Amino acid sequence: MMVKLRNMAVALLLTAVGAYGCSEEVPFTDNPSCKAEFSTDTLSFDTVFTAIGSATDCFKIYNRHESGIRMDVSLVGGNDSPFRINVDGQSGIVISDVVILPEDSAYCFVSVSIDPHDADNPVLVMDSIRFARKDGSAQYVRLMAYGQDVIILRNEKIVSNRLLTSSRPYLIYDTLFVDKNAVLGIEAGTRMYFHDRSMVRVAGKILASGTCDNMIVMRGDRLDNLLQDVPYDLLAGRWGGILIDSCSFGNQFVGCDIHGGTWGIKTDTASIVREKLLVNSSIIHNVSEDCLQLNYCRSRIYNSQITNSGGHCVSLLGGDNSFQFCTIADFYPWTEKLSAVDIRNKADSAVVPIVNAGFRNCIITGSAADEVTGLVVDSISGQRPEDVSNYSFSHSLIHTLDTLNRHFHDNVWDKEDNPVYGAGNFRHISSGDYRYDFHLDSLSLARFNAVSSDAFRYDLDGVERPDSLADAGCYQYVGK
Repeated sequence: MMVKLRNMAVALLLTAVGAYGCSEEVPFTDNPSCKAEFSTDTLSFDTVFTAIGSATDCFKIYNRHESGIRMDVSLVGGNDSPFRINVDGQSGIVISDVVILPEDSAYCFVSVSIDPHDADNPVLVMDSIRFARKDGSAQYVRLMAYGQDVIILRNEKIVSNRLLTSSRPYLIYDTLFVDKNAVLGIEAGTRMYFHDRSMVRVAGKILASGTCDNMIVMRGDRLDNLLQDVPYDLLAGRWGGILIDSCSFGNQFVGCDIHGGTWGIKTDTASIVREKLLVNSSIIHNVSEDCLQLNYCRSRIYNSQITNSGGHCVSLLGGDNSFQFCTIADFYPWTEKLSAVDIRNKADSAVVPIVNAGFRNCIITGSAADEVTGLVVDSISGQRPEDVSNYSFSHSLIHTLDTLNRHFHDNVWDKEDNPVYGAGNFRHISSGDYRYDFHLDSLSLARFNAVSSDAFRYDLDGVERPDSLADAGCYQYVGK
């Protein structure tokens, strides 16, 4: 029986080849009015790092007619073109006698490689693909790409004080390591692109000094799209993250946009005598593990958006940590939901004291059943209870089931019977297009719920907060 089926399959295949494989049996036209159609008239690449090349993009060539079309396909720029083409498996500067059968189509794949040009700003390169018919008529698809010179850092070790400037982007491979006695400064507007699995490890100190209108950006290095409308930049896990060693103190991330990594910032267990980390007016967004993982350290997290994680947005193990005017929200679309905030003072059998875990004027919400979880031991023999469980949530909008907890006061509860709830508190939260805008909706109950403070007069966008009844979270509401 299997032999008969195999013979039938071979016969069908030979019939198909006989019907469509012999161009002599297909009517072809030289009528110039029977033109090909294209899925685009201009193929535009996102910025391409010079000397690195690009991922391949493509468009389709359609023959909508009842006769076949023959064309010669070529790059107008010839051998000097930075682009390369492939049509139906054939590559070259000129591809002769491309056949598209009636009511059929073909793919044209295009890649681009741009030589370094020793310039800080991107340089535009252009060309066209010519589709020439035997009758002398021709059609064209334009090609455009911007080439950006970058500073490439491969397994870079910073052993003395150094400043990264904003003149050109940095492309980081492997690990960017800041040695114990070194300080790495990062200038406002600096762009840092990280290759797959690359990361920053800090034994010394990082001082990143961005501003609300000129942020430091740390992201993955894929500039192309996964799908037509889904850039790789919207996906998590594109690079590693920032790891701060136990010996490192005094790190500052001000005006930073850190997104798309495996994690955001995580700290090794250290000491609370010295401040380990300040995050101010920054964004840590869309990571596949924890956005912030703070293990027995002293940190201050102010005026920041900490959102969308495959783990927790904020994971605290003991320590002295203060959060003010932060939007901590988790609508991560890829994995089972964990809470936005997780607080613990016990690791295995060891007690790790929570000297302070304070959340004030914050938003803590998401799509999990409870967005504040953890394991907190209230009393341990030989220690005062407040030494191991001194935490508080106040003047915040919080989605939690633990509304009777004595550590919660002056809060508004984010619950389903509110006028808006969860994602409805924000301007645009969509797992459909993977775009998230955590600015407040006009009906959000986070509005008018915070206690104003001169220390936080301006929000993450630089918008001034009122003298009283400010909005919780990192964004003060402004009309669209």
